[in-house]
Order: sequence, then C-alpha cells, then structure tokens
Amino acid sequence: MEMDEYAIGLDLGGTKILAGLVNSEGQMISQAQLPTTSEDGEKAVIERVLAAIESVMSDKKVNRRRVRGVGIASAGVIDSKTNEIIFASNLGWSNVPIGKLIEDKFNLPVRLMNDANASAVAEWMWGAGKGTANMIYVTVSTGVGAGIISDGRLLSGIDGSAGEFGHISIDWNGPLCLCGNRGCLEIYSSGTAIENAARTALANGDTAISASLLHGSKELTAKQIGEAALRGDRFSIDILKRAGFYLGVGATSLIHLFNPEVIVFGGGVMNTAPIILQEIEKSVRERCIPGMASQVRIELNRLGVESGVVGAAGLLFSEWEHERKLQIF
Repeated sequence: MEMDEYAIGLDLGGTKILAGLVNSEGQMISQAQLPTTSEDGEKAVIERVLAAIESVMSDKKVNRRRVRGVGIASAGVIDSKTNEIIFASNLGWSNVPIGKLIEDKFNLPVRLMNDANASAVAEWMWGAGKGTANMIYVTVSTGVGAGIISDGRLLSGIDGSAGEFGHISIDWNGPLCLCGNRGCLEIYSSGTAIENAARTALANGDTAISASLLHGSKELTAKQIGEAALRGDRFSIDILKRAGFYLGVGATSLIHLFNPEVIVFGGGVMNTAPIILQEIEKSVRERCIPGMASQVRIELNRLGVESGVVGAAGLLFSEWEHERKLQIF
C-alpha cells in the first residue's frame, strides 16, 4: 500500500518552467520541464504551467489523494495571501491570479512564494541548513535575494516579499537602483554587476582584460567571467573578489540582524565558489562582531538548480507537520 506523501513544486522562471513531484524526504521522483516563452503571452504560459503540473502528477500514477498541494516559486513581486503574481518583469506579468487558476484546475491547495524563499526552505529542510533553527539562504544570480528562517519559521513579511537582500543600501549616496533606492548591494555584487564591471573596464580601454576572456567578442557575460576566473584569469578573479567583498559586507548585516547558525549561498554566480565564497567569508570575519561571527557557518548550497522546486513543495510539508503537531499537543 502506498504510504508516502507528496507535493508538487513548480519553479516559474523567465526561460523555463520546471515542475517536480516531491516526496516527504525531499526527493524529486518525477519532473517536467517546458520553455516559458513568455513572448507567446500570458495565456500560453499558464497553459504550459498547467501542462507541467499534469505531467508530473500522471507520470508515476500517484494517488492524487496523497498529493498535499502545489507550491510555486516565482521571481518578482508576489502576494502570498492571494496567491497572485503582482508584477514579474521576466514574464511581463501584472496581477496574474496564478494560484486560483491552478486550484480551479486541480482542486488542490496552492502556496505561492518568492524563489529565494523556496530555495531557503529546501536547504533548511534537506540541504546545507538541515538541523538548524536559524538559517539564511542567499541567492546570487541576475539579482540578489535572501530567504530567512528564524526560530524554525520562514519570515515572509505581510505579503511574502521579505528577503529583498539585494536592495539593502551599502552606499547611501551610491548609484540609483531600478528599485528607487541608491547604492543597493545588487549593484555591486550580482551577476549583472559582474558583467557591468567588466564592460565598463572594456569601454575604458583596460589592458588587463585578456584575449582569452573576450574570445574575439566584446559581449561579456557573468558566466564567461566566472569560467575565466576559474581558469586563472587575473582580471576576472579581481572582479569576482570585489563582488565577494560586497556580499560579505551585506552578509555581516544579516548576521547582526538575525544571528543565524548558517548562511547558505546559491545561485548561478556561486559556480565560482572556490573564489567568491572565500572572499565572502574573509569580508565577514573582518567586519562582524567576533562573538556572532564565531557562531555562524558560511556554506555553499547542496540542492543546486532543483532547490526552488523542492522548496516550493517543502513548504507544504512544513505546514502539514506544524498542523499535525498542533493537533497532537
């Protein structure tokens, strides 16, 4: 007799839709991936979302009565109370009631959460933060975000938007950010920031840029820069070290505010972990209150690109366990 419990996690990104059927041990036993192709319009993307969910529910012929619900991880501004995506620039969406559309189709409860929060739940339940009560997950990719676990609970704020770590100001008089603030951490440490630093140096005729980095092209990506740094390119290493320094400055503020046991770093930029993670830790140790610094670990994420899916599903398991304990005690 089938005894396991399941939940569906869905990572809704600008380039791909990844859905997974996840069991209560955090294992993704079935998955479906479709291109987002947001230029086809909102209706087409929603149809792909529904198709991805249907695919993972049908693949293993799992008894649907044992599926606890659907968790969605999405970038952008969300309202977790109404399960509505308020604004997502990567999708071109405004005020899309994604939760209701899924509930109406599958008659299952839906939880919508920020993608960084989803990864935080995954790493806390089954990854680098397992066994802790106070953990922070930081994602460093196109932007910078964070998910905060405090005393065993995800801090989501009034509408699910808590954790905009990339938009804390580390220079009150710095460059204007798209969010309206100045000197945001994201301006100095994201994948976009890494690209901008290299392009600015190139435009200024910096002779330190190696031919091996450029490969005959003047279009520099964070991935190119990271790969060059891992090959030993000095120019690329310096850019990554600068980004790591600023991430450490920001992480120090997180430690002072939340006193976590571990800060877990993930996201595409962390493919350069041998360089950038060391710089983050160095910056933290130089700046953080010693007694607090000695209690925190700086870790690399363990669940990789699947963390958004696993964490979105994990939230449903976490809520279920909490409800069950309340009923018992």
